[in-house]
Amino acid sequence: MLAHSESFVNQVHQHLCSKGLFGDVAHWCEMRNDCVWVVKCPECGETFALDEEEYELLVQRSHEAGDACGIVPSD
Repeated sequence: MLAHSESFVNQVHQHLCSKGLFGDVAHWCEMRNDCVWVVKCPECGETFALDEEEYELLVQRSHEAGDACGIVPSD
């Protein structure tokens, strides 16, 4: 499953970086504490839902890219 998650995170990061953009990030939680991170491309509006592990990996990928694209960590 991790390989699938890593592939998905790379796809999200590539989508944003191919446009030189930072995605808009929202953290959504339901009452039962079921949470998801949602990244939205500000250019085309495509959204990507990530779990906590995928979100952390996307933050790492963005940082490795020199914080030039991807996402900015949300506190």
